[in-house]
Amino acid sequence: MERQIHMPRFLFIILMILAGGLFVLTLINFGVGFIHEMHSTDGWRAVVRIILTPFTNPVIALPIASVFLRYSIVFILQYLMPVLFFIGLHFVRMDYMERHAEAHSY
Repeated sequence: MERQIHMPRFLFIILMILAGGLFVLTLINFGVGFIHEMHSTDGWRAVVRIILTPFTNPVIALPIASVFLRYSIVFILQYLMPVLFFIGLHFVRMDYMERHAEAHSY
């Protein structure tokens, strides 16, 4: 038997809302980076600068003195939380399919 990890439903919903909001903020940061680098002709360097926009030109700046701590928090909030959002959506989809297996069997 495989071991399953159970999380309270309200905590999962709160984390999904937080991760979804951070995903939207990441898309906004990438949009700002795209607008700033729109006329760059550097090729792949412009793409790297767009991806690094949350670090170099964030929409919401964190007032933390330590550069390492600030970049670590930005990395977690702007890159890892959106990934966790999609992982959470996968588990929601699996749970839905398990609960409604009879309705979707053809």
